Amino acid sequence: MDELLSAGEELIGEFLAESREGLDRMELCLTELEVRPGDGELVGEIFRAVHNIKGTVGFLGFGRLERLAHAGETLLGSLRDGRVRADEELISGLLRLLDGLREILGLIEATGAEGADGDLVLIAELTALNESGAAAEGVGARRGVEVFGAAEKTLRVDVEVLDRMMNLVGELVLTRNQIVQRPCEGEGFGVLARRLDSVTAELRESVMRARMQPVGHVFGKFSRLVRELGRTCGKKVRIEFAGLETGLDKSLLEAIKDPLTHAVRNAVDHGIEGPAERVAAGKAAEGVIRLEAYQEGGAVVIELSDDGAGMCRRRLIGKALERGLISEEQVAGMGDEDALQLIFLPGFSTAAEVTTVSGRGVGMDVVRANVEKAGGTVEVESREGWGTVLRMRVPLTLAIVPALVVRSGGQSLCLPQSAVMELVYVSSMQAARGIERMGGAQLYRLRDELLPLVWLDEVMRVPQQRQAHGFYVAVLETDGRRYGLAVDELTTPEEIVVKPLSAVLRDVGLFSGATVLGNGMLAMILDVGAVAVRAGVKGMGKVTLAAVAEAMPMAEFLVFEQVVQGRMERGAMPLGLVERIERIRVAEVEYIGGRAVMQYRGDLMGLEDEGGLRDGEMATVLVCRRPDGSGRRYGLVVARVLDVTRGEPVPGGEPGLVLVKGRLASVHEDKAGLVPDGLLEMRGLREFGRNVA
Repeated sequence: MDELLSAGEELIGEFLAESREGLDRMELCLTELEVRPGDGELVGEIFRAVHNIKGTVGFLGFGRLERLAHAGETLLGSLRDGRVRADEELISGLLRLLDGLREILGLIEATGAEGADGDLVLIAELTALNESGAAAEGVGARRGVEVFGAAEKTLRVDVEVLDRMMNLVGELVLTRNQIVQRPCEGEGFGVLARRLDSVTAELRESVMRARMQPVGHVFGKFSRLVRELGRTCGKKVRIEFAGLETGLDKSLLEAIKDPLTHAVRNAVDHGIEGPAERVAAGKAAEGVIRLEAYQEGGAVVIELSDDGAGMCRRRLIGKALERGLISEEQVAGMGDEDALQLIFLPGFSTAAEVTTVSGRGVGMDVVRANVEKAGGTVEVESREGWGTVLRMRVPLTLAIVPALVVRSGGQSLCLPQSAVMELVYVSSMQAARGIERMGGAQLYRLRDELLPLVWLDEVMRVPQQRQAHGFYVAVLETDGRRYGLAVDELTTPEEIVVKPLSAVLRDVGLFSGATVLGNGMLAMILDVGAVAVRAGVKGMGKVTLAAVAEAMPMAEFLVFEQVVQGRMERGAMPLGLVERIERIRVAEVEYIGGRAVMQYRGDLMGLEDEGGLRDGEMATVLVCRRPDGSGRRYGLVVARVLDVTRGEPVPGGEPGLVLVKGRLASVHEDKAGLVPDGLLEMRGLREFGRNVA
């Protein structure tokens, strides 16, 4: 009897999993059918989803589900045969059928029963649609749109992957048996150890592949959401997808569902304008939201973009002031990038009134918090009148990650390798020359770039055990912050298994997890963003170079000569903004829209030139970072570089002038601007972000 019950439960479990997959496909096909009402393949796919439920449910004895599926199948049969049209009302009725079927499946999974029969109104509506092609009068939507139900507990895995895992487990058992029967000091033990390492690595890769699921499983849910929200907000909007086959760990896929839902709702409600407003602005009446996923390094990037109104800096600041989230003093030094970050403040909202869609001030702060909890980051770009792009970066998996193990103050800690840009050894002699102090903070000069220097033992408040011969600097980058983390020692990098933190350790605020190292010791995994915040490291705001010079008395400058209006003049650039000095062939320079540009390290870099490109075959270019913290570069063509030296503002002089070795020099202002708008093709603003010099 127990075996029969177990077999019945297994059969019901398989039925529920297959039915949900069919309904997911049906939902996606229904929103597509509204765009292509004559597509017979879409109608056939929808019909099969409902027909399969009806055909199986009779055997299982779920009468309520069978009756509702039968009514839907009858209507879909008429649609397939051309007796009714796939208009908006019929699509809405079929979506309500889908909601009803999902509700009953959820009850069966939770309780084993279908619950009370409450589908008479919906069945009557489907029957009326079948008979007259119009919904029964007075029958409205009976359920709200639920994008995602409870987290799915099942996972479909390719049989080939399972076969590979089984073979690897067999190899693991054989290797274990050989190790057990052979002394550790015996001949050939090293070979067995290497074989064990190889098999373990392959097994790990296979398990990771088994956990990987296409992001299309999540993206497909948003077609319905965008359709319903567009109707609620009185807007014409459609959603497009790209990269649906990009794989992501199952647990992370579940973790990004809610943040992505918030972001899509915001794009429809706040990003896309109404039809009349769009037409007046020279756009198509229908707005477009684009959801794209692609792999970049060890992370998956998910971009949500729209071709809406973009974000207005003045409006963002005004709303933040109105809600008391910032002060007038903070506004004074706030640039465009800083203004965009206001949307992530708790309680921020630009909605004029509270609606069922938005206005309660709960949204983007939750998006960032949830994505960061999953080990990811959130970035935003926007251009008024063009649209907005929200970019989420999440790791491929949180289970096993490569890490750099460092020691500081006698303790071992782990740094995720995805955050480590490079490693530098600093001898005691180099430290004496390369470390500078400014305003109480330490800065390390790395290839003429000044990096904020953070000592890990000071952040951790552990006894200092610094080596006399020198130390190591891990150059880290997170959330627009780039800094150097000084540690005492480096050990062998490891692939670590990430374990969650207890509540006590979470409150410390410096760690993202814990692990057990290969030597059996417990080690904490550092949260590089939290370390930066604790140490007071900040990304540079939107400031002019003249302001940089005035704010940094006796700062170091790179002094150069440049042709300006036919005359040779002395200029100065804050040294921290100069990445490299390049000698280029003039023939490599191209002109687009009257603007000089060149290809540099895979990007398109704008050049500012006052005449240096006209003479000779070679030119000197200063490759500079923009002072807005974006990390983007532009090139300044100069006649020659004179010196690297300290300078100070001219007492009582004009802003933007510095005194260098007793002579005046003008602090260079970035005039290279953007690469011409003709190149931008702002389909989601990704090209906008990449083509800015």
